[in-house]
Amino acid sequence: MSFPLPRFERKQEKDYEIDELLGRGNFTSVYHCTEIETGRSLAMKVIDRYRCERLKKTADVTMEKHCLRRLNHPNIVKMFGFFTDTASVNMVLEECSGGELWDAVKTAGLPNNIAKHYLPQIINAMEYMRQANIVHRDLKAENVMLTGTGVVKLIDFGTAKDLWNPQIKGSGNQNRRKVFEHYVGTPQFMAAEIIENRFSDFRSDTWAFGCFMFQILVGCPPFHAASEYLIFLRIMDMDLQFPPGIDPLAKDMIQKIVVKDPDMRLGCNDVNAWRRHPYLAEVNHDSIHTRPPPLVSLADACLIKAGRRIKSVKKQVKARRKELTDNLRPELLAVLDRMTSVQKWLDDSMPQEKEEGSDDED
Repeated sequence: MSFPLPRFERKQEKDYEIDELLGRGNFTSVYHCTEIETGRSLAMKVIDRYRCERLKKTADVTMEKHCLRRLNHPNIVKMFGFFTDTASVNMVLEECSGGELWDAVKTAGLPNNIAKHYLPQIINAMEYMRQANIVHRDLKAENVMLTGTGVVKLIDFGTAKDLWNPQIKGSGNQNRRKVFEHYVGTPQFMAAEIIENRFSDFRSDTWAFGCFMFQILVGCPPFHAASEYLIFLRIMDMDLQFPPGIDPLAKDMIQKIVVKDPDMRLGCNDVNAWRRHPYLAEVNHDSIHTRPPPLVSLADACLIKAGRRIKSVKKQVKARRKELTDNLRPELLAVLDRMTSVQKWLDDSMPQEKEEGSDDED
């Protein structure tokens, strides 16, 4: 088990050379920066204090700082500095030059051998957080970063919950009359108990892990729909649909995790249940973060490239269906069908983004 990071030195903006913008959120901007004294490459998360207060998310910043000071694990992003001024709050974080995991999975999903490299690392991080009694509450591919060597880093602890320190609370979701402490996270990954604002604990994170697993294998979140209300209806009805081309063992594992009864979810009490499942049983989980990711086969690389362009080429796929059936192995054709299905789901759930005259038929 890892231990909290040593106390960091007091820093100021002048101690860093700030470079290009890496990303932007509702009230945050992330920049690449270099620590002048050591030359170390880092990332600086700049939080707009005015906008943060206006959105009532100041407590989330406090929660994120608190969690990152308590956690020290190879698969959780590290915080090396924290300082404020009148305009902003600044967090100096570990650099993740590989970008978001979401960018690697959207629409196309991941081949099994790559997924089996990333999933055990997330399992290791979640096991460590259970030991530290911290519930993440927003596990998704957008909150997982990659280093240049293929190590995953779990980020964004603003909506987390520290069971050992209940006096430290995030902002939750507020309306004029009430603060919803448990109703936090991303709709497509929320368990029923979170939607109903009943409770959120490791069983809720277990549900989110199953949804996360679906997301990285399929290329889009589960329970996708055109509105938050329709998403919640699908979740409450347990309307979990799988496109073609998903590994049967992966499908079985997801179906055992994404279960409405919190106490019946695979791994809700022990993450080793995930490691023992046939889909991951052959993976060597020890020090997996020290091994480079496996190589992508030529066939998988071509399918991933096709998946990135599936919206523009799906008409050609439909027109050349017989030729593809004759020349592609059945498992590769199934993956291509999955990518076409995923794009149709996305088009159906975001009709305002459809191109005029687009063909959404299978």
